[in-house]
Amino acid sequence: MMTEKIIVLSDSHRNQILLRQVLRQENSLTAVFHLGDTYEDLDENPDLTTGKNLTRVPGIFHPQYLDKTLPAVILKDILNWKILLVHCLKDVAGCLENSDLVLYGHTHNWEFHQEKGRYFLNPGHLKSYEDRGRKPSYAILLIEENQISVQIKDLKKNILFEHKIHRKAEEK
Repeated sequence: MMTEKIIVLSDSHRNQILLRQVLRQENSLTAVFHLGDTYEDLDENPDLTTGKNLTRVPGIFHPQYLDKTLPAVILKDILNWKILLVHCLKDVAGCLENSDLVLYGHTHNWEFHQEKGRYFLNPGHLKSYEDRGRKPSYAILLIEENQISVQIKDLKKNILFEHKIHRKAEEK
């Protein structure tokens, strides 16, 4: 059975200390998703990202977001799960119908919820040791053919939230 292990990061805002810490402590990653602010942060970590599939979207103040030369929304198909990556949810208008899971950032607060048959996940931030009243956090996705296991973790790898998304029988 194939499993993809993906780390989902957002709002690192050039904080290489926290970014490197979480990349170092999570093993066997197949991919890294970065949801903006700051788009280039992964560029400084080839020792921790080489051999991993990197996907990232820019934050709303990035020059290439503003001039639309970088896509604000990316749709990934992983084991037939449709996963939408975006920094700010306002950019997903018209894109939602083709997605199972929407990954977004911008608010710096981790959250997970379901709405109209699709799931939404914000991994939180890695900006500083506290921002907007929240401690730093990130998410891990374990994607299999019939389910996605979601974990939101703090810097010490403590699980703050956990949920399993099961594929509906008619989608198999």
